[in-house]
This record gives sequence, C-alpha cells and structure tokens, in this order.
Amino acid sequence: MRDHSHHIQMNRWEAVCAMLAQCSFEPRIETIPTVDAVDRVLAHPVCTKIAQPPCLTCKLDSIAVHWSDFEQGVPDVSAWERGVQWNFANTGVAMPDGFDTAIVVEHVVIDDQGQLVSIDAAPSKCGAGTIPEGARLKAGTEIIPAGKKLSPLLAASALSGNNCQVDVFAKPRVAFIPTGDELAPAGDDLPRTKNVESNSLLIKSKIEQWGGSPILFDIVPDDPAAIEEALRAAVNEADIVVLNAGSSKGSGDWSLEVLDRIGTVICHQTNHGPGHHSSYSLLDGTPVVGISGPPMGASFTTDFYLRPLMYSFLGLYVKPAFIKARLEGELSSHGHGGPKAPAHGEDRPSETLGDGSFFFVRRMRVVQDEAGQMIVFPTASAHPDALEADEANAYYMQPTGEGAESPQIGDVITIELCDNSLSIEDPVTIK
Repeated sequence: MRDHSHHIQMNRWEAVCAMLAQCSFEPRIETIPTVDAVDRVLAHPVCTKIAQPPCLTCKLDSIAVHWSDFEQGVPDVSAWERGVQWNFANTGVAMPDGFDTAIVVEHVVIDDQGQLVSIDAAPSKCGAGTIPEGARLKAGTEIIPAGKKLSPLLAASALSGNNCQVDVFAKPRVAFIPTGDELAPAGDDLPRTKNVESNSLLIKSKIEQWGGSPILFDIVPDDPAAIEEALRAAVNEADIVVLNAGSSKGSGDWSLEVLDRIGTVICHQTNHGPGHHSSYSLLDGTPVVGISGPPMGASFTTDFYLRPLMYSFLGLYVKPAFIKARLEGELSSHGHGGPKAPAHGEDRPSETLGDGSFFFVRRMRVVQDEAGQMIVFPTASAHPDALEADEANAYYMQPTGEGAESPQIGDVITIELCDNSLSIEDPVTIK
C-alpha cells in the first residue's frame, strides 16, 4: 500500500481560505442584454440614462386639473369639459399636457359618458398628487453598484433606467472529470460490476446554479497517464477543475499522486466524513477541487469546496448561515461515538480518536415551532437515501470518536443552513 503519511489534513474553513489565498482569478467581462442578466454579477456600475420619472407624473389614479382653478377652493365644475378643464390621469403615467395638479378619483364623481365631473375636495397646492421630473433619480445617477448579483428586481431597475445592455463578469468555466474503472454511463447494457456515473449530472447542475459554464469530460480510467492527460486538458480550457473520485486510498486511486507530481496539493483531505478525501490543488495556476465519493457525499462537498471558488471568481464572498436550534430528535452516535466506543477494522483511525478533531456531517431538518422557536430534527438515518437527504435543510458537524458525546433531545445546538441560505455579501471568515 502506498505511503500517505505526508498527507495534509485541514478543517473546512482552513482549506477554503488556504485555497482562496492561492487563487489569482482574472475574470473576463462581457456585455449582454439586460433582459438576459438576471443572476449575473455586474462588472461595472449601472447608471440611469433617463430621469426618473422622465416627466411630471401622476402619483395615483386621479383626474388632472389646473391649480389656478382651485386657488380659492373647489370651483363650480358643472360646465367643465374633459380635455379642457380636466382629464384622466393614471398611476405612474405622464400628466396630460398643460395640467399641473391631480385629484384622486375617490374625491371625484364622473358621469356615465365620462365627460362631466363633480369634485368634493380641493388639492392642497400646485403640483399636489404628482411627482416632478427627476424627483426620484436624475439622469446619470448610479442605481446599482458593481459587484452586485442581479435579482429580477435589480435587472428590471437597470432596464427601467433605459439600459438595454449591462457589463457583467463572464461565467467561470468549470471542468468536471469523473474517474474510475468502476464507472459506466447509464444504459440498458450496464455491466453488473459497474456503477452508473451520475455525478456529471449533479455537478453540471450545481455549476449552472452558481453561475458557471460546465465543461464535462468523459469517464477517465484509473490510470496515472490518463488522469494527467485529462487534467492538463482541463486546465487549458477551464478556470476551475473538479476531479471526482480517485482521491482516496484505494489501489486504483491515483489522482493525488498525479497532482503531487505535476502540481501543488494544498490540502489532501479534510476533517469530516462523508467527504473526508476532499482536496484542493493548483495545476498551472488553476485550482483543482478533488471531490470523493458518490452523489450523496459529492452533493454537499461541492457546496463546501466548489461554490466558494466560483463565487470568488465572480467577486462574491461566501459566509455560511449558522443558527442555534433545539434538538427534537435522537442523534445517534453514528457507530463511532459514544462512551468507550472501541475502534473497529472498518473505522478510519481519525474517526475514533475522540479528540474532537474529526466530525461526521449530519443532515438535519430545521423548522419553527408554534412558539416561534427554531427546532431541528436529524434525518431518520445517519446515512439517508437521496429523498430524505433532499428534504434536509441544514448540517450539523457531529464529533466522532471514542468518548464523543452526542447532544441529547432538548439541547440547543449550532447548525448550518444549506442550499440558498448563504450570504454572498460578507467576506469569508474562519469559524
């Protein structure tokens, strides 16, 4: 068996910060139609090209009148003609030419022909019920700063300022390389000894969700030369590379040996499972994220280790959302913890140290109880199936090892919200 005693282990945030410190991304800028810019990150500020409102505008559904007719109170309007002394004026619409004041329709009665009116309240001043030209924004005013991710509302705001195009950061190109002799594409002729390669679908979807462009490689066999060839091709084409499997310690796992030889490995493994053999490397200045395991582990380890790099490329920052919640379900010891739990042949030594240096990532479901307090339930199984894992919305880092004590029902624990609950406004901090 190959010697792995030199392998560097880090906790999650040590690894993320070490990797980000080594990255020197050079984002590209492209100009795209504003109608296609939702979820893109602005490279340059957006300024309104027109005043807002662009002219004297009615505040609410009203009739437009002349202030001079009301300086002495409500006049006799019995002979008023539509289009001469009054006219319709609608919310957010330019006031009819020549009219300077508005009276809301609740103070007006209009005949069935829409011609004659009666009015029960006078406006308070000239311009009442209207918004002057440029009152909200002057032409040339910055309305969205650079570095902002465009929500539907912000994109609409840019368009309302008559910006038909905006400058955004190009999507990071992220290559995904699946490796392993045991993998085969899905299909009717799948050999009995093969596993379906499904992580390409998982990782592709996450790359697109986080604002990137995926580049998918075919399955690469467990051969050092083939792995090196794929890696070199990927770094020539992509901004970030994800290398799946082959980072553990099996007889056919060569990824880290190859990266140790042709690049720089920053972190060989992390202090949690699943995902213990997640890794970070640099090859020709391009970050390589090593993701081990099948979809269940790859699902959240890409959240942990790929998403921060993609957001950094786009000028965004990731800060996880931690909350405290009361445990309402029994949290098993995962078979490794608990008082005086012995080490077994199937346990990694790091999982049974009992010194608080290794954690098991438990999926949790956090909800609000009737009193408004946050409560949390672990999944029924420590190793949930895909359906149960998909319904979880939080993680708990559970200490493992001999003598490790699991929290009890009623204890308040700190959990991390997952999925879309990350803040992307504040710098990364090590927890």
